[in-house]
Amino acid sequence: MEYRNNDPGAVQYGNFINYYKFNNAGQRVKLLPPDVWLTSEDIESKETYLALDVGCNAGNLTQLLYTFLNKCLGVPRNRETKILGIDIDADLVKRAEVGNEYPQNVSYSNLDIMDSEGFEHVKKYLRQNNRKTFDAVCCFSVTMWIHLNHGDEGLQQFLQKLSDISELLVVEPQPWKCYQTAVRRMKRAGDEFPLFADLQWRTNVENTIQDFLENNLGRKKIFECLPTRWQRRICFYR
Repeated sequence: MEYRNNDPGAVQYGNFINYYKFNNAGQRVKLLPPDVWLTSEDIESKETYLALDVGCNAGNLTQLLYTFLNKCLGVPRNRETKILGIDIDADLVKRAEVGNEYPQNVSYSNLDIMDSEGFEHVKKYLRQNNRKTFDAVCCFSVTMWIHLNHGDEGLQQFLQKLSDISELLVVEPQPWKCYQTAVRRMKRAGDEFPLFADLQWRTNVENTIQDFLENNLGRKKIFECLPTRWQRRICFYR
């Protein structure tokens, strides 16, 4: 776990050690709609529903997402759900593995999806399940950290990668005020995000992400949840 000047809020990749103490996973899941996870063509399918949780932290939300999807898809439709949770922080992944209540259906991997080797691991998981894409890829409050560490081009590459391996893409982007808070924390801890000053996707970053997904990647937004307690929008794109 790497944070600066003994400040657990000053982290480079959003890998907060106590994230779910101040961002309740259960409240997040309560906002999720039960009826957007399948297309009309997939309603009768009995194939395993495969999901990816990018930036899973200690797995709290991943576990609840599994039970939520299992309730939506498994009980009424007799459909198995499997989720892969990934995170850049090895310590958080270890905690997720220790607390995993569903090891047959939920697994975790420590990797950086922006790294070619890490992305290949994700694609290997797909191949092991005889699939080319996930039914759903979830990216809860991760885009800002990709953006701060990899710049505009890096965020675009990230969204392209997720779009390439997903049928349904679920994105919860952080608004610009969150960027400013993250930058201030790092500065107080004596560090910085070197690419921050050069970002062109700035104050309207949420809308810019949506425009990129729709206009550049051919996605269509089919649902938007009510804002979370942190005033973030969970958006669903097919």
